[in-house]
Amino acid sequence: MAQGTVHIEGLDRVVRKLRSLEDLSAYKNALKAAAVHVKGKIAKYPPASEANRPNESGRWYERGYGMRWPGGGKKTSEMLGRKWKTQARDGGMVQVVGNNVSYGPFVQDRDSQAAFHKRRGWSTIQQVAQEESRTVVEMVAKEVDKKLRR
Repeated sequence: MAQGTVHIEGLDRVVRKLRSLEDLSAYKNALKAAAVHVKGKIAKYPPASEANRPNESGRWYERGYGMRWPGGGKKTSEMLGRKWKTQARDGGMVQVVGNNVSYGPFVQDRDSQAAFHKRRGWSTIQQVAQEESRTVVEMVAKEVDKKLRR
C-alpha cells in the first residue's frame, strides 16, 4: 500500500493550545467563580415585609433571630442567607451550590416553597439556576477562550 504524508499548517500551534488546557485550571477556576456568583444571587433576601416587624398579631419574625413578641422571643433562625455554600466535586469539574438549613426547602426550593414565601419574593434555587445559566456559561467560556488565546 502506498503511503504519503500530509502536513497541516499550524497543527503544532493547535496541539500546544490543547496541551495548555490539560490541567483544565481555567475551566475549574471559572466554574468556581460561577458557583460563587450563583451563591450570591440565591443568598440574597427579598425586602423585609410586614412579617418582619411588629404588627397587630403581636408576633413577627426577626431575620437573624427568629420569632419575636412584645417582651420576648424564641431564637430559631439558622441564618439561611449565610449558610449557602459552594463545594467542588469530581476534582473541581463540578460545583454544587447548597444549603443545609432545616427550613431551607420551605423558603427556597421550587417544589417545597411555602406560598407565603413565594408571595414575599423569595427566589428558588431552581429559578436562580435558570436565570443565571447564561451568565455561568459566558463566565466559563470567557476564561477558557482567554487561556486558548495565550
